[in-house]
Amino acid sequence: MWCILRKDTIENIIKIAKCLKQAEEGWLWVREIARRCKLHHKTVSRLLDRHLGMFVEVQTMEPFNVRMVRLKPGTDIDGIFRFLSVMEKINKA
Repeated sequence: MWCILRKDTIENIIKIAKCLKQAEEGWLWVREIARRCKLHHKTVSRLLDRHLGMFVEVQTMEPFNVRMVRLKPGTDIDGIFRFLSVMEKINKA
């Protein structure tokens, strides 16, 4: 599941986390996150699934096949950064 994180991948994860934090507990759909971060929507979806899954809540809007995403209440941005740095150190070892 985990692989060595490239620098640009880490930068994109940080962009997404900051975008979700700015939403202030509001729900955003993946394409809106992609627009705000200037990333491709599939990139945002992949990074959310692989690296930010434990920090976000996902709600699916069934008839439209839309995923709404927000940070879990009480999630600290610095905690996400610490998690990424620990995972990077583990993968280098």
